[in-house]
Amino acid sequence: MLSADPAPPLPVRLQVETTDVCNLKCRMCTREVVDGMNTRTMSLEQFQGMVDEISPYYVTLNGLGEPLIDRTIFQKLEFLHDRGVMTAMPTNGTYIRGDKLEKLAQNLPDTLTFSIDGGHKDSFEYIRLLGNFDQVITNYRALLRRRAEGEARPNTKVQVLCALQKANLWDYRHMYQLKKSMAGVDSFSLVPVFDYDAEGHTFAELIPAREDVLRVHAELDKAISDAGDAEEAEFYRNWKAASSVWLDQRPGSATQPCTNSCLVPWYSAYIDAKGRVYPCCYLTNSPHVMGNINERSFSEIWQGEPYRNFRRALVSDRRNLTGCKTCSRNDDGRLRQLGHFKIIL
Repeated sequence: MLSADPAPPLPVRLQVETTDVCNLKCRMCTREVVDGMNTRTMSLEQFQGMVDEISPYYVTLNGLGEPLIDRTIFQKLEFLHDRGVMTAMPTNGTYIRGDKLEKLAQNLPDTLTFSIDGGHKDSFEYIRLLGNFDQVITNYRALLRRRAEGEARPNTKVQVLCALQKANLWDYRHMYQLKKSMAGVDSFSLVPVFDYDAEGHTFAELIPAREDVLRVHAELDKAISDAGDAEEAEFYRNWKAASSVWLDQRPGSATQPCTNSCLVPWYSAYIDAKGRVYPCCYLTNSPHVMGNINERSFSEIWQGEPYRNFRRALVSDRRNLTGCKTCSRNDDGRLRQLGHFKIIL
């Protein structure tokens, strides 16, 4: 796959930023260091044409904006579901109320992600500037109630995603209690913040010091021992495991460029609200713009020379590729699995 001519079939997955407008200013969000935000929402017609051209299996409606600000987001979801496309979407929860609550319930993506980056009001509102903790949690619970009462699109999943960082490192008990109080949440994920820019300083202040991680680990060990049941103990173990990444120098740090395989540009693409095509969402605002769907068809871009050159460089010289060298993505295991399938076939 990687050694062949790097122009694979059209991607099976798309990540589409339908709007670059957002009402919050989150400390760990790339939009805070990107120019030209709050300017564009992708039209329904352009979105439909793009999906029809590519015929993806899976679409994530996610970028640097809040999807529920897009006035056509429910039509876009309905369009995807009518075509049998699997969908995923995050939300900051601010707009899950009134008419949008009802429309979201009826057009739930297959996976909806609640963004909750603090287990209590102080940490949440410090991290998510302009956010209102009490209102957001109320909104989330209202949607969960409708889903539990059968007043929502069936067979969907709701997960909570927390961007773990210095400001919420100690929130493990609050977050567990909050999760327990939100009946209907199917899963909870922790994603540690890391600094993936070339210089390694844009988000460095969000990463806790080593001594703080060790101290919270000592507390977590006791919390695990004192946990009321296996579920609570497992939650704290996961919190410890997620924060452990900051104790080791990982490939993808500014001082240790990553050289592992990455398969993403062979099966997935990221398209922002302005129509720019990137190999993945981490490369937003990087030099790696493969083209613009306002100027050329996606197929031409996907099979064009910029994409071919990028894929070649990713295979042969990732350690010197801006953006990719400071990302920790590692698909070596997946390549080994593909090798086994090749032998079987």
